[in-house]
Order: sequence, then C-alpha cells, then structure tokens
Amino acid sequence: MNGQLDLSGKLIIKAQLGDDIRRIPIHNEDITYDELLLMMQRVFRGQLQSSDEVTIKYKDEDDDLITIFDSSDLSFAIQCSRILKLTL
Repeated sequence: MNGQLDLSGKLIIKAQLGDDIRRIPIHNEDITYDELLLMMQRVFRGQLQSSDEVTIKYKDEDDDLITIFDSSDLSFAIQCSRILKLTL
C-alpha cells in the first residue's frame, strides 16, 4: 500500500458544530440515530452536553440541509452519500 488509508466502502461523517469540523470514519453502517447523537456528544465534548437539544442536518446532493429526525432518516442519508456532511 502507498501509505494511504483504504476508505473505499467506508462511511465518513464530517460533522460541524460552529467553526469546529471533525471527520469520523464509521465502521458500522447500521448506526442508529441515538448512537449518532452519543457519538456527536463524545466528539464535541465540552461543547455539546447530553442535556442540549440537538438538531442534526445533512447536506444532500443539492446542497440543501435536510433534518435527520430518527434512525430511518439517518439510514436514508447514509444510502445517499458515502461522505455524510452533518451540521449540528
């Protein structure tokens, strides 16, 4: 291998909270909405509390921000894109 990570087939989440953007490789594509929320709280610890009301949105192919409300919304978003760009 030429020193590059093999990310083919992997799901990448790019999450943005304010000016802070994080890139997270996901190995389990059957991730639920609740697991995603917990992951975001860990990734943005200190900025995001478990008591905070969080709205998660993703950018679709038209660059529109689409709200993810539950696990079925999340599944659909994952099917649409291998790199999920989230805004919190």
